[in-house]
Formats: sequence, structure tokens, C-alpha cells
Amino acid sequence: MNPPVIVTRPAPAGPRLLRRLQQAGRDAVWWPAFELGAAPDPSRARATLGALADFDLAIFVSPAAVQAVADLRDAPWPRDTMIGAVGAATEAAVHRHLKLPDDASVIAPADHGSGSEAFWAAWIQQARAAHRVLILRAQHGREWLGEQFGSTGAQVEMLPVYTRTEHTLDGAGLTRLRRWVDADARVVTVFSSSEAVDALDRQLVVPSGAPAWLRRGVAVATHERVAEKLLAAGYTRVELSAPDDDALMARLELF
Repeated sequence: MNPPVIVTRPAPAGPRLLRRLQQAGRDAVWWPAFELGAAPDPSRARATLGALADFDLAIFVSPAAVQAVADLRDAPWPRDTMIGAVGAATEAAVHRHLKLPDDASVIAPADHGSGSEAFWAAWIQQARAAHRVLILRAQHGREWLGEQFGSTGAQVEMLPVYTRTEHTLDGAGLTRLRRWVDADARVVTVFSSSEAVDALDRQLVVPSGAPAWLRRGVAVATHERVAEKLLAAGYTRVELSAPDDDALMARLELF
């Protein structure tokens, strides 16, 4: 029998993967590391997004950032503002949710790359210049990327367009967790961010021993940086997968 799967990705990617797993007959749960909400300061977000034409480059850090901007700003994207996307899923969300001009310039990592480092490499390869850069994110994160642009002399603004707060397991989730821990069941956990590793530990402090139990299972990481974090945190078996749903489903079929 296949082991249960814990999906920690946020919405909408998490529930979408959960549905596919359940349709395939897998015992799976969606325990997101983080819950996503509205911008912490909607007035500031709308005002800054209303002045997008003043920026040379706007970088989306996740599909959630794209959806948040689409909700906050209904106007067409300014023709002269380049768009950055840190991965393929974010790039797809840009084309799906934003009102782009026909000649929109969208820059993203090639060959299924993702993350700040991969985006920076793609940007350098493009040999373009940006004097004012807007990074569209949650309350924090992607500081490294901002520092890289700052080192070139660019003026960088970090704009929170959504909030990210740690998820708390409900009663049903805690009951299932206790059952798995008591039975020492082997589980497979899908991680899509480094921050999710510690966040999930904080969710599982009750019952006692849950974090150690989780580490005896299989962890599937969608980025090398996430895999490194998992190994450093003591996970004994870490597997890499491309981040798209098809690749994850194929990978999870092996367990």
C-alpha cells in the first residue's frame, strides 16, 4: 500500500495537487505550511501598483503574488515595465491573470529553473538594465534578490501584496496526525519552500515526537535549496522533483 502524502504547498497549488492525489486513490492531506491572505496595507499596495509605469522592472515572487496584484489592480500592464517571474508556475500565472500588452517583456528562468538565484542568472543573461525595481512579495522574503539589484545601483522597493501566516492544524488534522505517529506510519511530505520546513515542525509540536517521526519518512523537495534545508534539518530521505503537478505526481508514484 502506498504511504500517505502530506502536501504543504499553499493555495491554489496545494489543493490542486491534493485533488489529483485523491483522484489517483492516494491517502493525502493538505496541511499548508502557510495560509495566504490580503495585502497588509491595501492602500499602499494600490497606490504603488497604480504607479507601475514608474518602475523599469516588477518581479513576482510566486503565483500568489500574481493573483494578489490582479485582485488589487485591474488596469492593463504598462508597456515599458518589464516583468520578472521567479519560476515557471509564476510565469504561467502572469500570462493567465494579468492584462499584458502583446509585446510584454516577461523574464523567467529557463529549463524549469526556479528561485531567486535562477531568476538572477536569467536576468544577467538578458543583459538588461533596471534603475527602479519593484519586488512583489508577502511581508518578507527575497531579500537576497533585492540586494543583487541594489548592488548594481538600482533603487529597489519591496511591496507586500499578500500576507503569509503559519497554518494551524484543526481537530481532524490533529486526530489523523496522532493516529499516524502512534502507528509509526511512513509518510511522504511535499515541500515547496525552505521556510515550510520549520513552519511544519511548529505545526506538529503536538503530539510529542511528531517532528522526529516525520523525518523518518520521505521528503520530496521542489528545489535544490529546499532539499538542502531538509537534509540539514535531519530528514533521512530527500528526493528532488520539478515543481509542476505532472512531475510531482510521477515522482510520488514511486513511493
